[in-house]
Amino acid sequence: MKKISLFLASLLCCSLLVGCSGAVNPEFNGTYWLDNPIYQDVENGFYEKIEYKLTTVEKDGNFAPQLSELTPEYLDFYLDADKSSYVTELEGKDGLYVYKTKLVIYGEYSFGESGTYAIEGDVTETETTFKGMKDGFACVKSVKKIKNTYPKGQTPTGKNDFATVTAEFTVEYGEKNATLTVDAKDDASKALLSAVNEPVKVKKYNKKDYIDNELMLLAFRNFQYDKTLSYTFFTIESASGVLKEIVGSAKYDITAQSSEEATATANQTIDVNCMIDGNKYNRSFNTFGITFKTTGEFSQAFAYAYYANSIDNDVADAQNRSRHYLVRFYRPMMYNTGYLVYTLNTVSHTK
Repeated sequence: MKKISLFLASLLCCSLLVGCSGAVNPEFNGTYWLDNPIYQDVENGFYEKIEYKLTTVEKDGNFAPQLSELTPEYLDFYLDADKSSYVTELEGKDGLYVYKTKLVIYGEYSFGESGTYAIEGDVTETETTFKGMKDGFACVKSVKKIKNTYPKGQTPTGKNDFATVTAEFTVEYGEKNATLTVDAKDDASKALLSAVNEPVKVKKYNKKDYIDNELMLLAFRNFQYDKTLSYTFFTIESASGVLKEIVGSAKYDITAQSSEEATATANQTIDVNCMIDGNKYNRSFNTFGITFKTTGEFSQAFAYAYYANSIDNDVADAQNRSRHYLVRFYRPMMYNTGYLVYTLNTVSHTK
């Protein structure tokens, strides 16, 4: 695997200037992680834990397009897949949902002719508290803790060209305003995050549709999937405290000759060997692809997600067996040199 840079992916993935789109947004269609998706309140006692396998890839056919190579053959990252992991936990508790995620990365950078730099357990942890569907899955509080190592530039020449950022980000939501507080743990982290050294008040964050950044992938499990799906929302960029506008829409092929051909790429079958509630399956998930991108003149895609729409031959998914699981997810890394890929591995609904 070549040319992967793991630079604060969950922190700085939406750093472009954006504009406004006047699109009419669809409504959330259900709470699909529940047995009964039409239930709109928080189901106290509900629990879901999902573990993903991590891999890296430069492109993957219709799943993820080729990224431009700005530093060809110079900077590589070799993921240690056996040690790396991504786990999510969702729980209904005291009338609110609590969503936790933990991404752990091990591997080694390779640069130049013989340079190397080991990554020994970079961690990104989040804990987000939010309301049920009847309240639009509105966020109450979001906390993210990171220890991420990255190359300072595209062509590092030694260990001094790498930096580690350690910080904690907290967003607390009121009825109209939100407050972002950043606790950088060392001088290097404070320098990088100088724009948010003091608490930032984000006024009227929810004047338009809003999704907390840490809830984005989870919230998109709750739409009806069809080729017309396009949802535009704002989120707070934790590196600056600025509201950014994002659109998640049905994935399509921009090189297609017709609209039918273009939208056909949204529907993909993904075969996964997985464990669900203790039972081992070789499942064919009928998935629906969604592209996430910034808006405005310099719009850029920053993620490709594939959600289960049904399983095997049950294309109607009448029993909600698919739960709209996030089956596979592609996130481009720094310098657009490749993707970190998350693939569904185990699901459990008991602690």
